[in-house]
Amino acid sequence: MTNLNNSNTTSEATWGSRGFKDSERAHYQKWKGHAKYASPEEERDQYACINSKACSKCQNVKPLIYFNGNTSGRDAFDKNGYRLRRPECSLCTKTANRGKDVARRIAKVQGVSYKAPEGTCCAICGKAYNKMVFDHCHEKELFRGYLCDPCNRSLGVLGDNVQGLIAAINYLNKTEKMELTVAPGGTLSARPPHP
Repeated sequence: MTNLNNSNTTSEATWGSRGFKDSERAHYQKWKGHAKYASPEEERDQYACINSKACSKCQNVKPLIYFNGNTSGRDAFDKNGYRLRRPECSLCTKTANRGKDVARRIAKVQGVSYKAPEGTCCAICGKAYNKMVFDHCHEKELFRGYLCDPCNRSLGVLGDNVQGLIAAINYLNKTEKMELTVAPGGTLSARPPHP
C-alpha cells in the first residue's frame, strides 16, 4: 500500500483532511439503504484509507482516498454499497483538467465555442442531444469536435486514442470479417467482404 506520508500523494487526497462538500454528503443520505457507510467520513476512515487501486492513467497504486467520487451513472455506489470512484487518481484528473483548459483557450482564440451551438449533432454517431461535450485531443490539447455523452464516454473507456479504437475494431472484426480501407486523409471505412 502507498505510504500516506508521501509528500507526492498527500497533497492530492480529495478524501483526506480537507473535508467533504454537502453534495458528497447528500449522496450518502440519498442512498442511505444502499450505501455501506452513513457518511463519507466514515467510509474514508474505515475503508478508503486502507484499500488501494491502480490509477488508470499513471498506473500507480494508491489508497482509495486519492480517487475522486464518480457520480456519472445513476447510482453513486457499487453493488456492495461502496462509493464509486473515478478510474484515474485525483492528480491525473487535475492534469487532465489543466489540459482541457488549454484546449478551451486555444479553441476560443480560433473562434470555437466551448458550448456546442444549438442543434449540433454528435461528431461520431450523428445524433442530436440536449447536452453535447467539448471533446479535445489529450496529447495536443486541441478541440476535435462536439460529442454526445455516450460517445465521449466510449472514447474514454477505449483509451481516448486511435490505438484503443483499433484494438476494439480488430476484436469486432474477428467475427464480422469486414474489409477495412483507409482513404487519403486517414478516413477509415468498412464494407462486407467480396464473395
